[in-house]
Amino acid sequence: MRLYFSPTAFRNYTMYLICAIFLSLAISSNAIGQSVPLSDRGKASDKNKNGLIERSEAGGPLAANFDEIDCDKNGGLDGAEIPAFFQGSGCPKPVAKVEKAANKLPALSDRGKASDKNKNGLIERSEAGGPLAANFDEIDCDKNGGLDGAEIPAFFQGSGCPKKNTGKKKIAKKADGKKVKTKGKSKRRGGRPPQSVKLDEVRLEATVETYKVIGRITALQSGPLAARVRGAIEQINFNVGDRVEKGTVLVSLAKQSLQASRRRISAQVSRYKSMMTNAQRELSRMKKLSKSAVYSRARFEDQEGLVAERKAQYMEFKAALDQAQIDIQNSSIRAPYDSVIIEKHVEVGGYVNVGARVVTLSNNKLVEVEADIPSFRLLNLKLGTPAKIITDAGTEYKAQVRAIIPNENVRTRTRPIRLTAAFGEEASKFADNQSVMVELPVTNQTKVLTVNKDAVLRRANGNIVFIVNGTNAMMRSVRLGRGIGNKYQVISGLKAGDKVVTRGNERLGAGGQIKIAK
Repeated sequence: MRLYFSPTAFRNYTMYLICAIFLSLAISSNAIGQSVPLSDRGKASDKNKNGLIERSEAGGPLAANFDEIDCDKNGGLDGAEIPAFFQGSGCPKPVAKVEKAANKLPALSDRGKASDKNKNGLIERSEAGGPLAANFDEIDCDKNGGLDGAEIPAFFQGSGCPKKNTGKKKIAKKADGKKVKTKGKSKRRGGRPPQSVKLDEVRLEATVETYKVIGRITALQSGPLAARVRGAIEQINFNVGDRVEKGTVLVSLAKQSLQASRRRISAQVSRYKSMMTNAQRELSRMKKLSKSAVYSRARFEDQEGLVAERKAQYMEFKAALDQAQIDIQNSSIRAPYDSVIIEKHVEVGGYVNVGARVVTLSNNKLVEVEADIPSFRLLNLKLGTPAKIITDAGTEYKAQVRAIIPNENVRTRTRPIRLTAAFGEEASKFADNQSVMVELPVTNQTKVLTVNKDAVLRRANGNIVFIVNGTNAMMRSVRLGRGIGNKYQVISGLKAGDKVVTRGNERLGAGGQIKIAK
């Protein structure tokens, strides 16, 4: 069926269609203007190019979570709803409200604006990084979930939370309602406000500086035990690692030959003792005949010589008998001190000569610490200087310097020192040559003038600090020495009791008025 329009009706219908098209475009443009633009990846899914990913255009996670992502329930996902869902930050705030709130906030710096991803005038927790993220709750004074352009500099300048500007001025009035004219101090015009700072005091204090070197446990009694007589090994009474007491028989040598030698020498002793006794008896008889005619002076003197000879022979064999007895005793090799068996050098059936090593011992209950100290450190080191011994387990023991050994290593420029440590009953836990840390003082409680490191600013012409006098800060050049923990030694430029700026000094310039931050 054909429809027939008159020229007038056709013209009216055409105008109606044109108005409808413009109206729909206006509504679409308004909707798009109120939504956040899609990302490049989102635009690829936006088939109808209306600035929204509709349900028919969504795929993958967008399709599976469409209703949850579509916060404003307008049937499409915009450039704010999609990242908010995947970042877990919840539904985004409406654009109109955000812009309205942003206009009331102090403006962010250029660096802050770069972090403001959603351009709402606030750096939110998800946008914060570095120090802002670490101190977010402290910086966010108004607890609105974002950091504005006043809260951030106030935190880093140490001036506390910024006061909100209400736009109203409080005017003092008299009881009758008239305004009070202020005299003298009036509101400052121009210039910058006082800088908020924190202070510290220059102190003359005793320093406790230390340095550490590697030391080693040294047993005072240790080394090999040697055989004093030769002979075959008949018995061994220990195992490596055994703890033995002083006098314990460790090794027994064969004694048969030594005992036989002792019996032979004992017989010789008896023989020469009898011969000496007979000679002395004959000499006594001659003495009694000294006044008779049969007395002979020559025979008497010969008899005296014989007595002396017999006596010497007797003493010689008597000494040999004593030595034989000693050799028999030495055939039982005993521990000379309380010790631990470190090494065994012989086995049963072996043969040892005089001086051969039999066993190595170490007395780990009587130990010291030895350490090699740089020669230049010995200038302030004296006998009795207190020290500290630190084991690998972190246990600390008090110690003191017992000896400084005058023997320098030319390659390392160090000298050994010996320290006695208060190990007590725990000394037996340590091993010979075990490594420990030795902590020694650099100075002997010398008092030095110190200043906090945060107060020092480095300039091209040297180091400076800001001295506080009342409400003003003045720049002063200082000469510093070595670092002592979080402080510097002051050589010149300051005195004990001076108040110096430790926070906020970077913004003081050449000085100026200050206020002390709490």
